[in-house]
Amino acid sequence: MAAKGLIDFEELRTRLSALEEARKTAERELRALRHHTERLERLERDRDSLLESYVGLVPEAIDALGSEERHRVYRMIGMKAYLTADGSFELSGNVMNFSSLEISSA
Repeated sequence: MAAKGLIDFEELRTRLSALEEARKTAERELRALRHHTERLERLERDRDSLLESYVGLVPEAIDALGSEERHRVYRMIGMKAYLTADGSFELSGNVMNFSSLEISSA
């Protein structure tokens, strides 16, 4: 054995056992991380599907809300409005992204 005299068999067994435990721990953690990642991907797909299903309902539903309820919905979707000097505005949020829309007086 090339390592003869550098390490005795008991110390080698101890180190190999520690390495085996570290490998098992790493594998468990990788499995847990994969499971967590898969669950997160499913949740994101579910979120996207839910948002898509509500997109058509939102304009009519928001119009039917009172101003406080409408404001709460806008906050929930992270909607922000920016008025520019030329009379146009930009809206952005988690489910939309509009830019340079003209403000109508209607």
